[in-house]
Amino acid sequence: MTTSNLVFLPGPADHSGEPMGRFLPRWPVGAAASWLHAHTPAGSWVIDPFGASPHLALEAAQAGYRILVISNNPVTRFILETQATPPQIEDLRAALSKLAGARRGDDRLEYHIRDLYRTHCANCGEEIEAQAFLWERESIGPYARIYECPHCQQSGEFPTTDEDFERAARFDTGGPYRARALERVAASGDPNRFHVEEALDAYLPRAVYALFNIINKLDGLVLNAAEAKYLHAMILAVCDQANNLWRVPDERFRPRQLITPPRFMEKNVWLALEEAMEKWATRAPATPLTFWPDAPPESGGICLYEGRIKDLAEKLETAPLAAVVSALPRPNQAYWTLCALWAGWLWGREAIGPFVQVLQRRRYDWGWHTSALYSALRRLAPVLPEGTPFFGWITENEAGFDAAAMTAADLAGFKLEGAALRVKDKQTQLVWHTAPRTTPTETDTFTITRQALHDLIAARGEPTQYLHLQAAGLLALSQAGLLTSPAQNNEIKPSAVAANAYNDARQFLVQATGARSRLVRYHGGKSSIEIGKWWPRTPSEPSPPLADRVEMALVTLLQEGPTRTWAEIDRAMCAQFPGLQTPDSPLLLAILGSYATETETGVWQLRENDTSSARRQDVTELHQFLARIGAQLGYPVQPAQPLVWENALNGQPLYFYLIASAILGKIISSPLHAPEQGVIVLPGGRAGLVLHKRERDPRLDYILEGGWRFLKFRQVRRMAENERLTQENLASYFALDPLAHDDVQMPLL
Repeated sequence: MTTSNLVFLPGPADHSGEPMGRFLPRWPVGAAASWLHAHTPAGSWVIDPFGASPHLALEAAQAGYRILVISNNPVTRFILETQATPPQIEDLRAALSKLAGARRGDDRLEYHIRDLYRTHCANCGEEIEAQAFLWERESIGPYARIYECPHCQQSGEFPTTDEDFERAARFDTGGPYRARALERVAASGDPNRFHVEEALDAYLPRAVYALFNIINKLDGLVLNAAEAKYLHAMILAVCDQANNLWRVPDERFRPRQLITPPRFMEKNVWLALEEAMEKWATRAPATPLTFWPDAPPESGGICLYEGRIKDLAEKLETAPLAAVVSALPRPNQAYWTLCALWAGWLWGREAIGPFVQVLQRRRYDWGWHTSALYSALRRLAPVLPEGTPFFGWITENEAGFDAAAMTAADLAGFKLEGAALRVKDKQTQLVWHTAPRTTPTETDTFTITRQALHDLIAARGEPTQYLHLQAAGLLALSQAGLLTSPAQNNEIKPSAVAANAYNDARQFLVQATGARSRLVRYHGGKSSIEIGKWWPRTPSEPSPPLADRVEMALVTLLQEGPTRTWAEIDRAMCAQFPGLQTPDSPLLLAILGSYATETETGVWQLRENDTSSARRQDVTELHQFLARIGAQLGYPVQPAQPLVWENALNGQPLYFYLIASAILGKIISSPLHAPEQGVIVLPGGRAGLVLHKRERDPRLDYILEGGWRFLKFRQVRRMAENERLTQENLASYFALDPLAHDDVQMPLL
């Protein structure tokens, strides 16, 4: 059995409030430092060949490593440079004040831009400034406005007026400002001009007018280098805030295509400038940053290479690189195209450089992305010592992305050693090592892949999603030397080799889940094997369900004390269940919510009535109650576990399983009776956890739907006190207090 003992490294990963945060990888804070400290001595050189995450580079440098970052995206590179030497709010405010005071005719630039967003309060009629306008994609004007009136304090979203329509209509789709926006990126004879025009449609005419009033004035200001950098940073943030890709109602939407949402928000450009100050300002210390070939200090820092790794690879042969760490980039036509626009707008056409090629591509498939990843990695692998570890993070996982990364790295000469992932968090973590390609001892990819899938399902003990199965199958193939093979025909382009390898890898999984797979699928779809969860048609003896084992482990952790924070609990559970058995955070939170409470200081404590001694006492007491109730109803009682009422259900016995947990796997896996004869008796606090397990495990849900009943401890206590309980109304009492996520206590009849 191929196993993965890679410990998933969790961490908060929401950077949406930072400049361009909705486009950058959702980096789990602390993951890079944790992995590097465990695998590489401090002060070592490490390399990020893709440079997609400024957070990763900063974290590695601040953890005491010298990280070489390869970046050909001028905007992502600027973000990293700026965050390495973070500006202070006072410096940003002073720079913005210079811009605000620039003259626009007889007016200050600030007032001119603010006037573009004037409206009248629907309550008091005073002229005020709107924070934003809301549009529908095909409309000729906004349908709503958002404001906070400083005169009467009315605030919220309100319908627009004719005046709002007229004000928005003053700006046409042509004119000098749009021409200026085009010219800054591509000259009139440039073949990319058409693509720039298409990309510019992501901005309303009023936004283009406001932005280029600001950019034109910026060019004419007398600024020192620091002031220019601060203004560029704030305007860059506004270039993102001013486009049409802010979907309503979900502002946290992460756009991937330059497609205007059905409803979107037009933000006030000047207010966005002021908000940008807060986004860039930070109290974090400066991080040493140099440019290749200058080295940062041994105590840690960033060495930035402006370009592509193919132009640097030969010079790396003597570099003492100890590891590779990278947030693997996801194809994002929206971000990459906008970066080309923004670079041209702020720094001129020359600043775009080779990155201008992104303007010509509108669609990215996973075969193309495999080729792009392979293009970089195939130049990196030969210059690394054998055994060099490569830790890769996929921060928006899906089957195509994961398969592209695993295939490209394997083809480039990196052997996959471990995988861990979380579906709900959309995180996949992978570790490779450089290793010479070996000749496989066998070539039966179907048998190896199918066995890996069956082994994983048996180890998890529950129906398993495709993303986990794919990782297990590709991991097994990589370790067997069968995932990819180098092209024998030198005339085949490397891009075609990589795309073919990706298609082959996906085909391995199609075959391994096909008619000969001996697998069945719950809630599957006809169009894609990625939908639903898989389970063996004739399962062997599987492990207890993963959810049950996680519940036992987490409750044991809470009982051991001392109290722990969510982050500490999450790390402990990931360490105890590594690789492709990593529990998703919603399961952990459901268990915590069932057994513990979070204090004001952020630590979780086991509830007093959920200590092992209290629950043992409950089970003993409830066992006695059920024995007494059965006897009072006239049923012969067998007091063992399970407790049995003879002749209770149409002449058939009822079996009562008294548990203090939500661990159901052992009870339902091989019952001694029909499902409708089984009654699981448990604390009411477990109701939400049982429902969560049913939602995540379709096999469990199917079995329980066969007729199993649930009784809560409080029901049994009330039944024991109820003198009107009879054989005739017993079924009504059983159904009176069903399982519910909020566990509402229902009154008895």
